[in-house]
Amino acid sequence: MPTALYKLKSEDGQIFEVERAPMIVSSFINQKFIDQGANDRNCDRMEPILLPFNGSIISMIIKWLYHHQNEAPMSKKLRYCEFQDWDKEFFKMESGVLFALLNAAHALGIEDLMNMGCSAAAELIRGKNTEEIRKIYGIRTDEEQMEDALAAGGEGTSTTTFTVD
Repeated sequence: MPTALYKLKSEDGQIFEVERAPMIVSSFINQKFIDQGANDRNCDRMEPILLPFNGSIISMIIKWLYHHQNEAPMSKKLRYCEFQDWDKEFFKMESGVLFALLNAAHALGIEDLMNMGCSAAAELIRGKNTEEIRKIYGIRTDEEQMEDALAAGGEGTSTTTFTVD
C-alpha cells in the first residue's frame, strides 16, 4: 500500500507532501490534522494546512522532523557539544535564518527543535565580546539608537532636564 501523504502549504505558496508520523511532533500541525479530520484514507482530498512561514523554513523543519522521527522526545536540553554531527551540520546557518527557524519551531510547538536551536544560537556567541555579539544579533548600541531618534525629529527622546538641589 502506498504511503499516505498529507499536504502543508507555506505562506509563499509552496506545497509540501509529508507523511503524518514525523509531523505529529508538531503540536500545531498535529492539531490541524485532527481539526480537519485528516487520516490516511482521506488525506489526498484534504486542503493543505497553511503554515505562516516561508517555504525555505518549512523545508528545514520537515528535514529536521524526518531525521529525528524515530527518536523519543529529549528528556533534557542538549548542549551544543552534545549534538550529533548531523545536527551540528544542520544548524550551520546565518543567525537571521536560525532565528526564523526558532520562531517557527516555537509557533509550531516543536520543543526539541526549539531547544536545540537555542543551544545552537548560544554557541554562536560563545567566547565573543560585546561588539561581536551585537553584530551577530543585529543589536544596535544605545548611542546609535539615540542618533536615529534625534535624526527622526526627536521622537522617543526627552527634553526634560532634572536638577538636584
